[in-house]
Amino acid sequence: MTRPTIHDVAREAQVSLATVDRVLNNRGGVAAKSLEKVQRAVDKTGYVRDQFAANLSRGRGYRFTFLLPAGQSSFVRSLTTAIDAESTRMRKDRIVVDVRSSKTFDPAAQVAALRRIDPAETDCAAVMVSDVAPVRAELARLRAAGVRILSLVSDVGAGHRDIYVGPDNEVAGRMAGSFMGRFMRNPTGPVLVIAGSLAARDHAQRLLGFRQVLAAEFPGLTLLPVVEGFDDPQRIATLATQAMTDAPLMGLYAIGAGNAGLLAAMGQANAVFRPVTILHELTDTTRAGLRDNLFDLVIDQDPARAVTRAMSIMRDLADGQTVTPDRGDIPLNIFIKENVQ
Repeated sequence: MTRPTIHDVAREAQVSLATVDRVLNNRGGVAAKSLEKVQRAVDKTGYVRDQFAANLSRGRGYRFTFLLPAGQSSFVRSLTTAIDAESTRMRKDRIVVDVRSSKTFDPAAQVAALRRIDPAETDCAAVMVSDVAPVRAELARLRAAGVRILSLVSDVGAGHRDIYVGPDNEVAGRMAGSFMGRFMRNPTGPVLVIAGSLAARDHAQRLLGFRQVLAAEFPGLTLLPVVEGFDDPQRIATLATQAMTDAPLMGLYAIGAGNAGLLAAMGQANAVFRPVTILHELTDTTRAGLRDNLFDLVIDQDPARAVTRAMSIMRDLADGQTVTPDRGDIPLNIFIKENVQ
């Protein structure tokens, strides 16, 4: 069966193509009687407007901005590579993508970067930012100016964006807690958590899920005071080395990035007392740690899938289409030494 066209609508409504075009594109200047005829004809024929074709006919494109953390973490590099690839693939759809950065875990820098986004030149912005009041205020300003907001990987709460695209980070933390306890023959003793920054909603949610599982299922494990590594490899190496020196750790959960430092610390640790170590994101560093038996498990989200999903959703948001929250769900994958390549 062929798809109904604008010609079918005009024929059914017994009006001109120009009248149908004016109704479908909300241009006004159509008599109420003709407007009603077109609307009835659309319902009867089952016509679905091709937004892409409509945009092409008006010479309209899409203007998207990605605001990512600065720095050279493997995960951010993976996101940037995926954005470049998807932008190239979707260039035929008249999509222009501007990738920007702000200092990692620095709300003031994020606010400044958000203020540099021009609403007149931006249809939709995908952001990885801290979930703090000054940042939320800037997001609200952009939304009020007509920019649709997508939070990527780390959420900022439903009231401050149009949709979140990423994994359920609380579930990710619960997974880490469950595997942490199950990997131990006798789950008793201290566990260290190294976060990037607890101002990042994804890190706070992972910690929450991790705490819940340890408290409910492995009460013999004692969570040490959480430390923030700010995704700095040297700082993380120092924190991990110091913790393993102070007392034999049973487990170490690294919530954020900067895992090259953790790899170095584990490589120098006494293998007999090396803690069960669980991390996030499958990168060259975490792969190496799994292969060398320095890391035990990696919880991964596919950055390429997240970017592809985000770009599709951003186009629909720019077109004013309804986007259901489940479209932003990104599944989690588990990697251990035996299934890493």
